[in-house]
Amino acid sequence: MWHAGSTYLLSPQVGDREANAGRLVGGIGRVRTGKWLVVVLTSLALSGCGHQSRGAVKPGDAAPAAAVPGIQWLSDYQAGVSQAQQQGKPLMVQVSAPWCSSCKRLEADVLSRPDVIAASRAFVPVRLDGDKRPDLKKQLDVSGYPTVIFLRGGKEIGRVRGPVPYQQFLVMLKEMAKAGRPSR
Repeated sequence: MWHAGSTYLLSPQVGDREANAGRLVGGIGRVRTGKWLVVVLTSLALSGCGHQSRGAVKPGDAAPAAAVPGIQWLSDYQAGVSQAQQQGKPLMVQVSAPWCSSCKRLEADVLSRPDVIAASRAFVPVRLDGDKRPDLKKQLDVSGYPTVIFLRGGKEIGRVRGPVPYQQFLVMLKEMAKAGRPSR
């Protein structure tokens, strides 16, 4: 049996195609074989098949509640340093470049994962384009992309160079969150 909206259609049984083709459940009776297709297509049209699904987002709609927003990167390093001091959080600085394939892989495979996004909330995240900010690239001693640097109070507490596996990055992120907590 196949369900389309509120109409149930019985598929033809093997052996007696002519007698069973297009029979409707519910006592409506027999539909000629040629009209079976019309009944199916009408049922599909009435049930909304071919229309956008209820959960689909149309342009201009708000994001669904279940969607996990990505890491909320700042692009201003000094604003990130100030915010980290105000909030008492460590700073996580990713230095990359738009042309860098390893940076794109890190973003797609690691930084977009929901548990990494959740763990990153322990930091003030800043993303820098190393090609546009050679002064910060030099100050932070970045020799390649991607590089993620963890700072607390202006002092480096950890660093990740290159694309790293997801689990390794997540462990490092959690360790840096612990190391970045103010001592009591």
